[in-house]
Amino acid sequence: MKRRLTALDRKQLDARFAVLRENLAALQPPRGGWVRSLRNALGMRQQDLAEQLGVSSQAVADLERREAQEMVTLSKLRTAAHALGAELYYVIVPVRPISAMLEERADRVARFLGGQVHHSMRMEDQATAEAEREARLAEIKEHLLEIPSLLWTLPDDL
Repeated sequence: MKRRLTALDRKQLDARFAVLRENLAALQPPRGGWVRSLRNALGMRQQDLAEQLGVSSQAVADLERREAQEMVTLSKLRTAAHALGAELYYVIVPVRPISAMLEERADRVARFLGGQVHHSMRMEDQATAEAEREARLAEIKEHLLEIPSLLWTLPDDL
């Protein structure tokens, strides 16, 4: 059974992502890619790396070209990194904090669901006051945030 992430888990993950977001410029690959840049910095020729990898010089050139084109596999990058005395780190960094993304989505979904109910009640001449409607939206949002998987059951274009 999968363990659901708690609010604390998300907060800790958000803290890690915040550190990465602060250093995004350092994470951007150099022109030509990491493999070529590190190989050149080490004074290593393509032929030297090819021998380390047990492949041809052309295979190394292809690897470097594919990396620069973002068409290389993680497995190939990891193998090349190890041959260069390096490690490969693969990370996906959300542009905004997870909590902000969840809050925004919960607000949109709650307003959509609340709007459906409000419309039905208005059609039956049972519309509620604005304050009551906002309180109901806050309840819906709170419930959605307790079970975030519910946020993604509706289409994105709410």
